[in-house]
Amino acid sequence: LKIIIIIGLFQGCWFYSIKGSLPVHIHSISLAPVTNESAEFSAAVILNEELNELMVNENVLDIVLPEQADSRLEVVITSVTDKPYTVTLSGEGLEEVEEWKLTIKTAVIWYDLKRNEILFEKKMSSWGSYTPGVDISTDGLDNDGDGIVDGDDSDESGSPRESALDISVRRLS
Repeated sequence: LKIIIIIGLFQGCWFYSIKGSLPVHIHSISLAPVTNESAEFSAAVILNEELNELMVNENVLDIVLPEQADSRLEVVITSVTDKPYTVTLSGEGLEEVEEWKLTIKTAVIWYDLKRNEILFEKKMSSWGSYTPGVDISTDGLDNDGDGIVDGDDSDESGSPRESALDISVRRLS
């Protein structure tokens, strides 16, 4: 009897861990184009590409046309800001910004189209840092906070601000 109970519990946990927390009636999703309310045009393009690639690679839900979908994901970029992250004093006693922090803020809503309700609604943000005028692959900074710096980190390359934007989008996805 104990063995049967243990096997039953194990099978229940196994099923749940594989199935996840998706509602049982949701089998497909429609990805609405990312809406951009910021002045940063490329942010929406990059986020659209990243989300589509992620959804295809994860293969959890079928991606279908809006009229065939069980659910819909909408993402709105509400702002993209650059703020000083590291400030030092120059030889003349003036403050100088050595490192900037680029932050993307979004509103994410996942709709259940079958039951006409919201499954998930959250404001999310992500960031990447950069040093202006320095190639991000040689700036000596961990620009994406993953513990890997410069040449050892495959996603730290190119123009500082564009790379910080790419990193922010990847983290947000």
